Amino acid sequence: MVLTPSNDNDIVAVLEWDKSNTGLPTVSVYTIQVSESGVYNTEVSGNSGNNLSASTYSLKAGEINSIVNRLPNYACGQEISIDVRIKAKVGTSDNAFVQYSNPITIKVTPYSTAKPLLAFTTDASLAADSDKLASSSYLVSSDYQGFFFLTPGTYKFYKPNSCNGFTSPTEYGTNGSNSGALDASGATGFTVATAGHYLIKANLNETGTGAMTYSITQFNYPTNTFGIFGGATKSIGFSNTTPMIYDEASKTWSLTIELINGKKFGFKTGNGNSPLAILTGTGTGSAVTSPLTSIDPPFTNANYTDGSIKAPGDFVNNNTKTRYNVVVDVSKARNYSYSLTPNPN
Repeated sequence: MVLTPSNDNDIVAVLEWDKSNTGLPTVSVYTIQVSESGVYNTEVSGNSGNNLSASTYSLKAGEINSIVNRLPNYACGQEISIDVRIKAKVGTSDNAFVQYSNPITIKVTPYSTAKPLLAFTTDASLAADSDKLASSSYLVSSDYQGFFFLTPGTYKFYKPNSCNGFTSPTEYGTNGSNSGALDASGATGFTVATAGHYLIKANLNETGTGAMTYSITQFNYPTNTFGIFGGATKSIGFSNTTPMIYDEASKTWSLTIELINGKKFGFKTGNGNSPLAILTGTGTGSAVTSPLTSIDPPFTNANYTDGSIKAPGDFVNNNTKTRYNVVVDVSKARNYSYSLTPNPN
């Protein structure tokens, strides 16, 4: 079967099985196991890995596609043969008694669940090698976003195929000079006059609010282009942002700063009360890289008062703080991250 997003909710197979006979009074629990045909050391569990107590399960096309995307030899758009079987288990993981059903074999052609990409580059550069915008989901083509450092030139958007391949991309230009409207003919490019940092967005929907539009906005280059804010920085308030420094080689923003233990902070692009985006996260921050999510306007108090990331430690008072090297990476579209490393110096 050929899988497409439009048939995600279609039931592909209703699995039914006899209850396992273990010779024990304890009832077995069951899981769905999917692997490449004949290769059972690469299994991925269906039903999000949760146990089943019933002896029947409806397997939908979207779930099969999601599972196949996680198999080692998955290739977008290429047919793959998979085995589906039932695993029955009694007991704990250390002393479990396990039985398997015979497998059924299904051939499927999957589609990619990776976030769709959109290249933005000059005619002189290859779309495949350029920085990319990304959508929030494989089902969405209205919220492409990316943070770029651009040099002067004429740029266009390039849309890959459904597997994010740029061999023969679809070219999008602008409808007039830097107008904000996209042109599917790709006739006119967007002119970047000043080198600097830009937040770029695009909506490739052909109908609906904001259809076939883009925005390319420079954020206050060369000062205060990107910064950290919030109660943990002791610069409490939305507009009080501490600037970070951009490193071209690593494409990261960094700063050494004392953060108040247990207080919150966040990051934002732009200055003052009208930033282009706020980046929020979770966790307590550490040397381990943690994810960030970009929030677009309109903002709420929960977004901008103090941010959402809690500095390590418990709050005692404003004088109880720790010095950190803070690094933020927004070069990978929709895969933004930050890290905190204690700096005792």
